[in-house]
Amino acid sequence: MAVQATVQEGWRTILARIFSLDVGDVHSDIGFFKIGEGGFVNVPPKQPIAPVGTRTDLESEGAPLAGGGTATFTNGTTAVVGVGTSFLADVAVGEWIKPGPTVSGFVSSAGVPGSEVDEWGEVQSVTDNLNIVLTAVYAGATLGGREIRKASEPLFTFRKTLTAGEVLFNCAVPAITEITAIVAAGEANADQLANPPEFFELGVFDANGVMICYVTFDQETKTGLVQLNHIVNLIF
Repeated sequence: MAVQATVQEGWRTILARIFSLDVGDVHSDIGFFKIGEGGFVNVPPKQPIAPVGTRTDLESEGAPLAGGGTATFTNGTTAVVGVGTSFLADVAVGEWIKPGPTVSGFVSSAGVPGSEVDEWGEVQSVTDNLNIVLTAVYAGATLGGREIRKASEPLFTFRKTLTAGEVLFNCAVPAITEITAIVAAGEANADQLANPPEFFELGVFDANGVMICYVTFDQETKTGLVQLNHIVNLIF
């Protein structure tokens, strides 16, 4: 399997400040991983992208709108109402949107862990810069004041907390941190459209939501007959 990886620049910066005893940074342990359906180029066939060190989240969590702003997604309605948004320039008919996570106070954080939203809605029309109509009523929980994320399709993200035994520290020279990210046979077997997920990317995060490393690989189709094991070695 072809595997590509990079250590993220945001996490490198945090480490540098910690080692320089900069009290402005708070140390946080490695906490969880995400595996997602982003991280590919549809040539076709789909091919994994080269990882970029400036990414703060998986592609499968969607891209923020260029013009910024926030929106309210309301359960049971097709209306998405923006505040300070530029929907006419930023969103196209046929794209999929969802609420982003709660913004974190930590630099380079992808958002408050556990606040991510998994329900996407397809755009039927863009009325104006503040109003979007979805093709179906929004099935997720009502949320307001959230950043909007968008993608060309309803990408699936699976998130899982790492246990103590899955993060091992070797203090020899070189120092190695080994992270074992396991998606068990009974986990992550259907995306929003009830299809087997097609994974191309994985990110390891600290407990503040800062992505430590970003990995891409050849397509892994997840079914109930498959367990995915990814071992990531951080070498210092």
